[in-house]
Amino acid sequence: MEEKDKKLFFHADIKDKGLRVDKFLDCKNLDISRSKIQKLISSGKIKSSGIVITKNYLLKGNETIEIENISLPVSEYHYKPQNIKLKIIYEDNYLLAVSKDAGIVVHPAPGHYENTLINALLNYDQRLSGIGGNLRAGIVHRLDKDTSGIILIAKDEKTHAALSEKFKQREIKKTYEALVLGNFKETAGVINMPIGRSLKDRKKMSVSIKGRDSLTDFKIIKQFKRCSLVEAYPKTGRTHQIRVHFSYIGHPVVGDKDYGNKEAEKIAKEIGLKRQFLHAKRIIFNHPVNGIQIDLDDTLPADLLECVNKLQDKFVL
Repeated sequence: MEEKDKKLFFHADIKDKGLRVDKFLDCKNLDISRSKIQKLISSGKIKSSGIVITKNYLLKGNETIEIENISLPVSEYHYKPQNIKLKIIYEDNYLLAVSKDAGIVVHPAPGHYENTLINALLNYDQRLSGIGGNLRAGIVHRLDKDTSGIILIAKDEKTHAALSEKFKQREIKKTYEALVLGNFKETAGVINMPIGRSLKDRKKMSVSIKGRDSLTDFKIIKQFKRCSLVEAYPKTGRTHQIRVHFSYIGHPVVGDKDYGNKEAEKIAKEIGLKRQFLHAKRIIFNHPVNGIQIDLDDTLPADLLECVNKLQDKFVL
């Protein structure tokens, strides 16, 4: 999404083909009802590639949906700096890396206009506000609200573009630590299944033959009764990739409210886990300016370490 001259623009790609335009926009965090969207369509304020559409319009894919004269909360577009403590694990003249706590939203959205990582970064360095396009504040990639761990932030546009290209070319190696349901016969594995938007719930993702190629390697670290500690190495960067992939193979992330099941939920309660056990623990890449290899590590936070200790005491195989 981008904002130009008080208009909003959303790109619909080929995978959105056939979806009703009101359903498409309903998933874009506009903080307005579906009926309001339909009224905007009826009044001619929503267009596809410059052409006025009808309420029953089905997306053709590879088109731009334009909304004009829409009233959205000012705070969504004019974020304010907030004095929120940042855990900085690396910084130089070109980039920094922070450890995000679980429960922190990266970008402001309806219901989360304040106390986000963006608000904290703008307070740390307001020059970040214009880096990486509208509203990014230098952030190159994301973590889910309830996933903790390392996030990279660029300090200038050139570095942002270089890091984005490295992600695109899969030159940045990421390691996540997760607790998943069940045990494994193998010591390592690969999940190679395409991921796309769920047809049942557009706010979720799912394995889909029409989805984008998605690849996750993993290694078993330790097995407990009914669950296993694993390292996951996503080779692609799809939304919710690790959570969707492990859920698909019958080993959902423990504590995952969206892709888990009753057994995983039961384990979470037994070990006092309040969120999904998923942590972005390590990231390795060559510096975009000087080429030196950067290897950053972020140990498990206290809440997850406490759960591991309980597993070792009560869930030993």
